[in-house]
Amino acid sequence: MASEDTPLRPGRCTISGEVYKIDGKEVVLMGGNYCVKAGPYYPPLEVVRKDAKLMAKGAKSMAYVPPPAADGTPRPVVPCVRLPALMESALPAKGPIDATFKSKLEETIQAFRDEGVYVFLDMHQDAFGTTNGGEGYPWWVAEDFQKRAGCCLEQCCCCCCFSSSCWSCCPEKCRTSYVSTPQHPLQPFCGLPNCLAKCFNVGITTYSEDPEPWLPYSVGGGQGNPALMNIGNASMRTNNSDDRWSTLITSAQVQNCVPRVYNSAHHAEDKATFFDPFVGLAKYLCSVWDKYENVVALELMNEPLLGGLPNLFHFFTIWRQILSFQADVMEALDEDPSIKCPIAIANWSSTVEGESCFVSCLACFGAPSSAMKCFKSYANQNRLILSFHFYSPPSTKAMEEDIQLAKKNAAKFGGIPIFLSEFWEDSAVNFADKLAMACDEGVSAITYWQYADTEWTGQEGWFKYPASVTSIGTPVDASGNINTAAWDAYSKTVADGTFFGGYITGAGGAQMNVLELVPPESAAVKMERKVWPVGHMTPLHKARRCMMNKEKERNI
Repeated sequence: MASEDTPLRPGRCTISGEVYKIDGKEVVLMGGNYCVKAGPYYPPLEVVRKDAKLMAKGAKSMAYVPPPAADGTPRPVVPCVRLPALMESALPAKGPIDATFKSKLEETIQAFRDEGVYVFLDMHQDAFGTTNGGEGYPWWVAEDFQKRAGCCLEQCCCCCCFSSSCWSCCPEKCRTSYVSTPQHPLQPFCGLPNCLAKCFNVGITTYSEDPEPWLPYSVGGGQGNPALMNIGNASMRTNNSDDRWSTLITSAQVQNCVPRVYNSAHHAEDKATFFDPFVGLAKYLCSVWDKYENVVALELMNEPLLGGLPNLFHFFTIWRQILSFQADVMEALDEDPSIKCPIAIANWSSTVEGESCFVSCLACFGAPSSAMKCFKSYANQNRLILSFHFYSPPSTKAMEEDIQLAKKNAAKFGGIPIFLSEFWEDSAVNFADKLAMACDEGVSAITYWQYADTEWTGQEGWFKYPASVTSIGTPVDASGNINTAAWDAYSKTVADGTFFGGYITGAGGAQMNVLELVPPESAAVKMERKVWPVGHMTPLHKARRCMMNKEKERNI
């Protein structure tokens, strides 16, 4: 049930130009990511309800007051979460969307709605899928790519053959690797020896206690469901731990899968394997927006991956491919005129052009005109958002600079709102300070990475172990070191399905009760006050005044 002082049905959050509004009033959406990276994908309902109450209470009690709207009216802070809807959770097998996924997702959204907490739906992935140690895309997608794999060099030229019939005489171990198995061990992309990859801290490691490291939970291996390979295979865990999971991104498996996904709308077999199911899930999530007023938008991609190496054509056109894929999905959604859900799009790794020389080089190819036409159409309907993250690297800028670059990037799509959907700090206090600073810089929707109910899990993220494990130790630490005795106890919970979540691909470092800590002024504003004499406007205040005056001029 809702709290007495919160409405059962919060007003719809809409987009108006570059700002977010609820009941016609500008608001600031502020909160955290709420991301369980492995089964059962959502916490128990009583935990969600508790967290929703804490978020609502934190937003009401925070000392921070956002800069006013352009017309001088105050803007309240409204609590929000970025809630993943993983394709692997929705589609554990080929076919219709899983009924259990639907009920868990919708009861979670309802629990947030009851407390006035808004939701950005996120079709999340990190490092592709379970068959290479990541999460997000179903294992059977990579399995199908593997069944149709050609020669191991098929990704090394622009003209790729996607039909295994062309390579009928090619031994399996010589075919392109899309999954991790004994015949296709997890390895750096084609042409990069593992010994050299280790020099750049992206070398692949294995668990010494496993005689056949890539057999457990592998596709066709007969030793467990491949959907659990990212948490149940010990060698995967040495590579997908929080401090080491960049090794997955440069693996042959990820580099080979990624271009297939981005171009899947234009290849009949890959369309049936990936694109059509992806669009089907997106359509369902858009219907969830229709049903629940507290759903703000649907984000199509989280940190889109660089892929195709060693193919330099794929590498240098990846920005273009990512935007084209999202436009392909949006055009498919447009085939149903009843769909009105706003869409959040992202660039490579959710970066923004200009935040580093490398990112600018990737962005130089831009998006095709057809994709830009689609984006601007959505922008004209107030249905487009630019989602971006702040991490250093890949950014070489300060967060303040990155935010201004995001605004500049958003202007290219027709003046759309920006959404700082991820950033990381080492404490709840620092998270809170950066929330204030981002809002001061003009971001009206911000979610930190990440919120987890650490009181319930007893861990630093959405992963929980039974006493049979914790009495021994931590199965896998952030550096990928395995405690053999604890692992043996933990692996039983994976095998029998009693595990909760996974300490993988950045799941650690979570904080709760952050909103109540957001200070009256961020550290950046306090520093400006120290530098500038009393009675003088700081550069930040001058920028705000200038922005307000320009907005008033436009309105006149």
